Amino acid sequence: MGNRGRILRLPSTNMIPLPFLLLLLIVVMNPAIVVSQEDGRSHEVHCSRERSRAAWKIIELYLMPFIKEEKYNISRNCKLHSHNDMFREQEQHKIFMDYNEWKCGFCKKSFREEKYLDKHFHNRHYNLLDHTEGRCLADLCGSLHCDEVIEPKKPKSKCNPAAAAKNRHLCETLADSCFPVNKGHISSRLHEFFLRQFCDAHTCSIGGRKPFPRGGRKETSILYLATCILIVLLLPLFYVIVWLHQREKTSKGYLDFKRISKMSRKQKAT
Repeated sequence: MGNRGRILRLPSTNMIPLPFLLLLLIVVMNPAIVVSQEDGRSHEVHCSRERSRAAWKIIELYLMPFIKEEKYNISRNCKLHSHNDMFREQEQHKIFMDYNEWKCGFCKKSFREEKYLDKHFHNRHYNLLDHTEGRCLADLCGSLHCDEVIEPKKPKSKCNPAAAAKNRHLCETLADSCFPVNKGHISSRLHEFFLRQFCDAHTCSIGGRKPFPRGGRKETSILYLATCILIVLLLPLFYVIVWLHQREKTSKGYLDFKRISKMSRKQKAT
């Protein structure tokens, strides 16, 4: 009869190793494991989120206040424009709830630390990243002095003249493209400002300038806010205590006055 009349039989479970059965059961019950592995292989971002965040922080603190003061509109072709930050939409959907709580603005899921929220964005909201070439702010870190923000207390390494010259050239190129000197007085002033604020510090000469000599917008610290709130809450209480103390002194003085008056009347009567 050949193979025509044969019935296909599955191997007995006794022939399959127990670890393999457990692994098969886990995959069948939770197919998301396979998906997440596939996502992990396909989600490759060749741009540092941490350094991009540092670059944007520097732009916000040490550049944007002066641009707003001049009422100047940066072109989208300028690499310093927020449109050219591939992580901007995700960063804008970070919600800081408390010291140990961050929340995703897309799906409202909570996380203990910001780094776990970053991983969540990478795994679950990867489709919101725009991988258009030139949209990585981390590429500008050399000219913007990102290490001053990422590791401000780290001892500086020995200055490399070649690296300093390269970063200065990149910095000057940014100034030329974002603030062309032939676009009017405001653009020319901002061009000069950018050179002094960022580019002059790229030097290995003795006594060289520090970055951001013009300063920038000061961040309000949590301690400062807590102190202000505490003062606002305690100030009314202080005035209540002072008022009660003054009232007590007044009533005591009034009673003493009555007592003295009675004694003087008695003395006159006698």
